[in-house]
Amino acid sequence: MYAGEGESTLRNNVSENLGGIWRTDNGGRSWHNLGLKDSRHIARIVVHPKNPDIVWVAVLGHLFGPNTERGVYNTTDGGKTWRRVLFVNDEIGASEIIMEPGNPSVLYAGMWRVRRTPYSMESGGEGSGLYKSTDGGETWTNISAHKGLPKGLWGVVNVAVSATNPDKVLP
Repeated sequence: MYAGEGESTLRNNVSENLGGIWRTDNGGRSWHNLGLKDSRHIARIVVHPKNPDIVWVAVLGHLFGPNTERGVYNTTDGGKTWRRVLFVNDEIGASEIIMEPGNPSVLYAGMWRVRRTPYSMESGGEGSGLYKSTDGGETWTNISAHKGLPKGLWGVVNVAVSATNPDKVLP
């Protein structure tokens, strides 16, 4: 089992993490740190359905300023090493990562430009949107402008894929 620190629901009093991501192999009796310590806000963790050592993590990053640890990360060795597989820029983090049911090669990621200040929150902007991978997260395509998706400025992105019809994607 994996656990990520930091809140992904952003409010005035949001809690940040300073520990990153953790793993337990004994039902939670003990945990070990797997890194991503400057991720600040881990929005979602997806574990491969047949190999628990393959994991994708959606990292929002530091909300109060630019942060290079934003984006989607992948490990194939149970968290010993991490590789960033989707990065837009240091102001856009991953608000979501999901897998198409029954097909671990197809992933969707919501990317979100967000910045908190002590008195406000800027949400949305260039680069925010919905991204898709058909090769297990190796390459990504911004599909935000595809037919049937909202036009204009994108804010926080969450997404679901129908289990009975994977062609139905709901951002």
